Amino acid sequence: MVIAANAALAAGVVLAAYVLPRSSYVVVVAAPWQGGHALNVIAKAGGSLVSSGRYDWIAVAHSNERDFPVRLMKHGAVAVLDHALAYGCLKRNS
Repeated sequence: MVIAANAALAAGVVLAAYVLPRSSYVVVVAAPWQGGHALNVIAKAGGSLVSSGRYDWIAVAHSNERDFPVRLMKHGAVAVLDHALAYGCLKRNS
């Protein structure tokens, strides 16, 4: 039991280090079950749209403001992730 708890904690730390925003570019995930559009959240938070893809509730945004991820969450984002995750989320099917 203790080994499983330690493994879960270690996995959580590694995952958090990978997905937490580390730059001024972030992936914004709006609430799709509420008809949310990431562009609206980005605009309300004072950022700019960098890229969008196959889903209107996921987009890459940019802002040089340090509190940008916090502002995104306050304006309706359900998740703000590091932009390195964007490729898989935004890739269009052809």
